[in-house]
Amino acid sequence: MKKFFTLALIGAVVLGVSSVVYANVCAFDPVPAATLLFPFVAYDYNAGTQGTTTLFAITNVSAEATIAHVTVWTDYSIAILDFNVALTGYDVQRMNIRDILMSGQLPVTVNGNHTTFEGVADDGPVSSANTLNGSWIANLMDDPEPTSVLGTRCTGSDNSQSYPGDYVQPIPAGVLNLFEAWLTNSQTVTRYHSDDCDFEFTNGYVPVGLIDPWFEARDTSGPAWMYITVDVVETCNKLFPDQIEYWGIDEARYDNVLIGDVQWVDSVNRFSEAAPAVHIEADTELHEIATENPGLDGLGTGLPVSFYSRYTNYLGVSDWREPLPTAWAFRYIGAGSANIHTFIRAWKGSTNYLTIYDLDIYPLLDDFVTPSSMIATNCWAYTYYAWDDEENVITTSQNPWSQPGGGSVVPNLLPLETQEVDIDQFNTVDQFGWMLFVWPLSNTDVFGGPTEWYEPDLYQTWMGVKYTAFGDYSTFMTGIVMANYNCFSDQVLPNLGIDYDYVLWGAQAAEGSPCTVWDACYPK
Repeated sequence: MKKFFTLALIGAVVLGVSSVVYANVCAFDPVPAATLLFPFVAYDYNAGTQGTTTLFAITNVSAEATIAHVTVWTDYSIAILDFNVALTGYDVQRMNIRDILMSGQLPVTVNGNHTTFEGVADDGPVSSANTLNGSWIANLMDDPEPTSVLGTRCTGSDNSQSYPGDYVQPIPAGVLNLFEAWLTNSQTVTRYHSDDCDFEFTNGYVPVGLIDPWFEARDTSGPAWMYITVDVVETCNKLFPDQIEYWGIDEARYDNVLIGDVQWVDSVNRFSEAAPAVHIEADTELHEIATENPGLDGLGTGLPVSFYSRYTNYLGVSDWREPLPTAWAFRYIGAGSANIHTFIRAWKGSTNYLTIYDLDIYPLLDDFVTPSSMIATNCWAYTYYAWDDEENVITTSQNPWSQPGGGSVVPNLLPLETQEVDIDQFNTVDQFGWMLFVWPLSNTDVFGGPTEWYEPDLYQTWMGVKYTAFGDYSTFMTGIVMANYNCFSDQVLPNLGIDYDYVLWGAQAAEGSPCTVWDACYPK
């Protein structure tokens, strides 16, 4: 069992011993990061300038100018659009996904010196009108760098670069139509469930044991779902994170300097919610903390499980970005009620496969093909428990995954990479209570799946809940992390991360030796 260090050397600091404070890698916390994930982004193509859209912002908390590379992904994990944002020090860029997908307008930033409109003062960010004027601080904050220091890293002089200043012209209508086809595809294609855990394929790509239809009626009358990633990068480039060049030539950087936030807005229903982005730190010592990736053969890769593992590990390299959790808890309200309601939002990614293993997409995807059918398999899905306020519980767990073949069938209601699903689709005891969602591999202590040849997969997930009431109010809460198998391989059912000892205290923590005497390690 590996630990992460949180202020591991507090005792040494108190005693005056020179020390280093370790980052909270593998802690799910909103801190400056090298990658931001906006896990659920929604846009209603039918509503014009009204209806559902998503606003998101990225902020550079560093004084150094930075290049942020933004990628838009479909809800079945295909990258379809990328662009760059050049940020001055302390800069912020706000975006509306509607402006991008409806109008084709990308954010236009410049590569140049500061202007008078940016309000950069000679004495740094402390206002001269402030009576304290920073005199109580030994060193003022550094002045923000202009984007001109990026030089040829973001000038547009090379065909391989994508210069933010070139985004003045909108994306052509024909390309926007392609984006719409990709993003609405999961709303329109044939969708099935399958209980065929042996995957005995017949009729080409279609497996036997199909159950039609898919979990809930869905068409283009509702919003399209997608997700967005933002990475700190070396140059203004035209690469997707799933391309070899993105990682093979060290295009991605490891500077933990970005923060982000997201707002979901529905002007028709007057709903709005907000949350921080998922902040994913980079740490080149991740292998000392995270679980080793078992790889497709289960023999290990020598590399840690990381956020972009599925795109990097087969190259024999790591992106060094902390992996996401594998179990969540959240409260639900109004299940089965007409006036008060809960919607579960869930993002999940694979560690070893380009798309999540419990969603079969046909035909096999490449850069030019959109799928004609999607099959949600019930063979390697989540386990969940639903308690009511009186501690009564419903569990959908057998063996322990939801449907290992035969017996009772528990439909996979969350097969896409990102989605929003009505609480009424799930089994609940009463209108009010809480749920525990456990994803692979935290819901099993063995590798492999229901069949001998079934390859293991390590999920990375994010979950949250949207609450609505009486058609007039809405709010959102990110779920509570209950386990992260990808960092702590002993966080499996039944205990997960409950009362888990994460922290090593004392000066010896850096060498991995925990203090055994509390008073000596944490003096009063």
